[in-house]
Amino acid sequence: MKKEHELNTKEGLLEANRFLVGVVNGIKDTIMVVDTDYKIIGVNESLLRKIGKPMHEIDGRPCYRLLHNLDKPCALNHPCSIRDALRTGEICDVLRTRLIGPNITYTRSIAYPILNDQGKIVRVIQMERDITKWKKVGDQFYNIQKLVSMGKLAAGLAHELNNPMAVILGFVDLLLEKTEQGTQSYDILKTIERQGFNCKRIVENLTSFATFSKITKHSTDVNKSLERVISVIMDILRNEKIVIEKNFAGDLPRAKGNPEHLRQVFTNLITNAVAAMRGGGLLTISTRHNSSENRVEILFMDTGHGIKREYRDEVFDPFFTTREVGEGPGLGLSACFGLVSKYDGDITFETVTEEEDRKKKGTTFTVSLPGDFS
Repeated sequence: MKKEHELNTKEGLLEANRFLVGVVNGIKDTIMVVDTDYKIIGVNESLLRKIGKPMHEIDGRPCYRLLHNLDKPCALNHPCSIRDALRTGEICDVLRTRLIGPNITYTRSIAYPILNDQGKIVRVIQMERDITKWKKVGDQFYNIQKLVSMGKLAAGLAHELNNPMAVILGFVDLLLEKTEQGTQSYDILKTIERQGFNCKRIVENLTSFATFSKITKHSTDVNKSLERVISVIMDILRNEKIVIEKNFAGDLPRAKGNPEHLRQVFTNLITNAVAAMRGGGLLTISTRHNSSENRVEILFMDTGHGIKREYRDEVFDPFFTTREVGEGPGLGLSACFGLVSKYDGDITFETVTEEEDRKKKGTTFTVSLPGDFS
């Protein structure tokens, strides 16, 4: 009877162990258990697949050596949930940012300290999850919220500026009627009139990109719009010693979007590429049709200095700029983002700085818009 009881107990324990192992290995997040010396004493299948090694090759090895190729635990300036959990005795949660090639990935790491009966830490369980997709969606929503706030600001600004501008233009018109054409006074008044209309256009553009009303009735021949923009700024490209290469798809469908708005986007992106290639370079503009998702994609690839890592999360922020004072207010990319978002479009970028890879340095911005077959 005793033997039978012991056998049942043993079978029960084995079954419970198999159940727990199955649960842990079924979790898609990576799980790692370490002791107080950072030595690995257990992992799940997800982590084994990620690092590409069997358990017997990592069992007992320090996590900092295996994962980061370090000779000692991570420094305080490096986000490490295990180190923080061992130091504080509390659950610790950190966000890790990694640069893999030109792409940024985000990982959430949570460490749970395990205590013995005396309240002393004996091991730490760490769980990690890739949250890149959620982080990018959240960042995009945050940018949209900021642009909505800018829209309210721009609406008030437009109201305050349009009234005095209307008065100025009205008096200029009256003076022009009383001034003889061809005189210096007439030319000065025409200059004032021209600059007044420029001010009105700037305010209208500001309110245009910051207003998120759905506009679906416009469609654009993207290749034709690009050719028009390039013809306008070709002299600038030549003066800056920039060679332009065009790879336009011949069977490209029309894209959803107002042609004038999209030309503003294309102009801004080309202007930014020119600013990144002081002294010359190659600008490659390509178009293609992503038929599986019915998207028209426009790529602007430059050979400039690239975007530094510390700036990459801020490039679409309103008023963010790395230019010197007087070289621009930094509205270009946020304006592009706002205009493209109106038509259910998106803008993404990949970048490599000279410090990261001199041969591959440069930035590629991709504008993706729904195709319009109506």
